[in-house]
Amino acid sequence: MDGAPSRRFGQGSSGWGWRADSAEVRAPAAGRVAFAGPLSGWGHVVILDLGPGWRAVISGLDELSVEAGARIADGQTLGRTGEDGEVAFELRRDERPIDPAPWLREG
Repeated sequence: MDGAPSRRFGQGSSGWGWRADSAEVRAPAAGRVAFAGPLSGWGHVVILDLGPGWRAVISGLDELSVEAGARIADGQTLGRTGEDGEVAFELRRDERPIDPAPWLREG
């Protein structure tokens, strides 16, 4: 996402979040879609399998552009947020949340 995050890893947060009103959301890296669909309280969620033990979880989407099992490229559109959207991003290693700061840039 573009711009500074509204929420960062730590202090009760397991990832980063951005205000994203009606925004297109893109893949943070190439991978395979392990899950794409609604999760109660999270909106539509995309879980990307990034390689051995690594997953990216993107939530807060209103519309999806990908399906489970699909291979996706870095920067490919995953979906779109709603009018009052907020998108969340978690990086997980063996199901443990990891601070994504070293791999993300602000701005």
